Amino acid sequence: MELSIDQALQQGIAAHKEGKLQEAERLYRAILQSQPLHPDANHNLGVLAVSVNKAGAALPLFKTALEANPKIEQFWLSYIDALIKEKQFDNAKRVLEQAKKQGVDADRLSSLKGQLAPKTQIPNAARVNPPQELLNNLLEHYQNGRFSDAEKLAVHITQDFPNHQFVWKVLGAVLGATGRNSEAVDANQTAVALSPQDSAAHSNLGTTLKELGRLDDAEASFRQAIALKPDYALAHSNLGVTLKELGRLDEALVSYTQAIALKPDFVEAYLNLSNAIKNVSFNSSNPKLYPPLTHLLNVGNFVRPYDVAGSILSLLKHDVQIKDLLLKNNFAHSLN
Repeated sequence: MELSIDQALQQGIAAHKEGKLQEAERLYRAILQSQPLHPDANHNLGVLAVSVNKAGAALPLFKTALEANPKIEQFWLSYIDALIKEKQFDNAKRVLEQAKKQGVDADRLSSLKGQLAPKTQIPNAARVNPPQELLNNLLEHYQNGRFSDAEKLAVHITQDFPNHQFVWKVLGAVLGATGRNSEAVDANQTAVALSPQDSAAHSNLGTTLKELGRLDDAEASFRQAIALKPDYALAHSNLGVTLKELGRLDEALVSYTQAIALKPDFVEAYLNLSNAIKNVSFNSSNPKLYPPLTHLLNVGNFVRPYDVAGSILSLLKHDVQIKDLLLKNNFAHSLN
């Protein structure tokens, strides 16, 4: 039975996806024998040519597809990319301007624009530094909660500029914010590898590892962040959370108090501290806890005093001065 054009196209696409390139090429060319201007067959045959490093052969195919249906955004992008691969930079710039007027996605065009300068003229620019406009767009997407747009753009940038550490950090943050912590670990590890002295990158990796329950690894990352930046309040607080989950409460309290000492208005650290001491009965004095606990009770909106009163009283009983006063005033029963 003879295939229809649509059936041949779908079979060609399926073969293409499965890596059966000769079969896909045969089907695409069969369509073009019947309809030489068929946009999808021309475009897909061009994509196939690019995949085997024959961008020159792809150019007339992409051009035909674009002229047949200029409303398809991918046709513009494929054509510009092939022109750049063939170092036809002037033609690429011209087509890129036409694509802008056609309304093609500005973020994706910006990424292609960053590749337009010949690498012989700017050796590292095309490989390391994306256009600032592209980075600004990425940051704007992320800061405004447009995580899907941010992810698409970040992935696109990392494909063209794999050594740009900031983009990997943003991608890790986006993946973490959307609950894909396993993927976020990979992005954050790449960010750390690209810039081992970046304390924030180590802290971000620690946060993701903690979410995955890899507490020992998370502790190591937070400690590395603190080693690089000793006044990193957030890393101290997150280290405290990790230590508490590891069952090392005394060490966790040290981390919380250090975070608060570095940043006295650090709400998250106060909340972590209050959650850590709930239902805890202290066996010894710890004067370093007095200032943050006093602030905790004075502010009043971090925790219900009732939730931590018993723990605080158990701590105060071991204070030498308070203990002496209780004994002096015949309140020894309060120490039991």
